[in-house]
Amino acid sequence: MATRALAALVAALICAAPASAAQARDNTATATIETDGGRDFDFAWSLDRQRGGVVEHRNVAQAGARCSDCRSTAIAFQIVIVEGQPEKFAPVNQAVAVNDQCTRCVVYAGARQLVRVVDKPVRFTAKGLLTLASVRHELRKLEDQDLTVDQLADALEAQEARALDVLQNELVPRSGKSWKVLRSRDRGDDDS
Repeated sequence: MATRALAALVAALICAAPASAAQARDNTATATIETDGGRDFDFAWSLDRQRGGVVEHRNVAQAGARCSDCRSTAIAFQIVIVEGQPEKFAPVNQAVAVNDQCTRCVVYAGARQLVRVVDKPVRFTAKGLLTLASVRHELRKLEDQDLTVDQLADALEAQEARALDVLQNELVPRSGKSWKVLRSRDRGDDDS
């Protein structure tokens, strides 16, 4: 049963490599609401691997609202594993939340980008993969919760700590297998 669960997890985390390198490097969540009492939630998740080269991954969360009693939440979470010395290292991590004349609104943008550079190829342990799947699940569940901005920030910090622990303790040397881009995109529905 654990083997089937791990296989399902790996299948959920691994998607076909994107058509261009630029696509593989952008991870963006955007939530905008202009309807009184409305909700918008967008969640973007990516797990990328690459050998050296140019590290210019962009992780962006943008949330905006112009209404009353509404909620706009954007969360972008990106993990990048770089094997070998990069030629250029310029990742971008940005979160922007704009509350434009809102009354009683919750507008939150949270972006977390974790980049680990290692000397040799590595892979995640089974425990590490399960933990990352759990982190993704817990972040996705935030859509169904009516949390304050502070509570959302605390929830994101807690999941970031779990992912950091995986990057520090659940990466092991990889055999001679080729590197692939691991990517997953999860988008929330626009309820506006």
